[in-house]
Amino acid sequence: MSIVAIKSAELEVKIKTLGAELTSVKDNAGKEYIWSGDPAVWGGQCPNLFPIVSRLRNGEKPNTYVLDGKEYEMGMHGFAKLSEFEVEAKSESSVTFLLKSNDETRAQYPFEFEYRIVYTLSGRELKIDFITDNKSDRDMYYSAGSHEGFATTGGIENYTAVFDEAETLSKYEVLPSGNIGEVPTPILNGERELKLSEKYFEVDALIFFDAKSRGLAIRDDRTGESIHISFPGFDTLLIWKMPDAEFVCVEPWAGAPDLSWKVVDDFSKKYRIRTLAPNAQETLTHTISF
Repeated sequence: MSIVAIKSAELEVKIKTLGAELTSVKDNAGKEYIWSGDPAVWGGQCPNLFPIVSRLRNGEKPNTYVLDGKEYEMGMHGFAKLSEFEVEAKSESSVTFLLKSNDETRAQYPFEFEYRIVYTLSGRELKIDFITDNKSDRDMYYSAGSHEGFATTGGIENYTAVFDEAETLSKYEVLPSGNIGEVPTPILNGERELKLSEKYFEVDALIFFDAKSRGLAIRDDRTGESIHISFPGFDTLLIWKMPDAEFVCVEPWAGAPDLSWKVVDDFSKKYRIRTLAPNAQETLTHTISF
């Protein structure tokens, strides 16, 4: 593993080749915006999720799925976060990371693919493109997502999530099985602001399937400063943290966990699974403004 840096006049961004994972964003004053990755709390920082998001569940078997009658096993959030990416292109303000299908990926996921993550920095804005190429001669099924952990110095009670649009939203519960509970709990009623609190993360995450907003900000209520995350093209949104840890993850997903009332073994029929035709390409983009 090595670390690649890109710069603008206002920020320096560092990314690991392992998982193409964002590991640092600092401004000229030395302020760090990314969670430290303390392994005693949560060793991740900003893992990239591909070709699944969340956990798989095939009946009562965790981490498995069935495709064309054959069973496969894959860990939570897929293998990209644990894979060494190639640096395909690099400039002062942009870098392209590439992961290609190989014997290790085929054992878990029987498709030929190229998966690129492109980081482009302009001023205080970081654009991240997730580019999937299906190199198979058949439809390819996949999900993708981001999982950036932002530092919340002083604790989550000092921060508010501000949606781009007024929202009437319910949150869904993560069950011990890893599936999503059927009965949602109302959380916003025609409001833009959700004051964050440890109580929301006592059982995993806030999961939103029907947000209208294509972006939100995490605002420090003490200073008014905020980080804005935009996610057009992503259909599921999570906000997550570990209890009492000084970070919060904003997670746009193109895909979803299994629903407790709609668990299917067949990978091609998973809830919100994406289908990519042979030799087709899809790009998903989200942008973070610091």
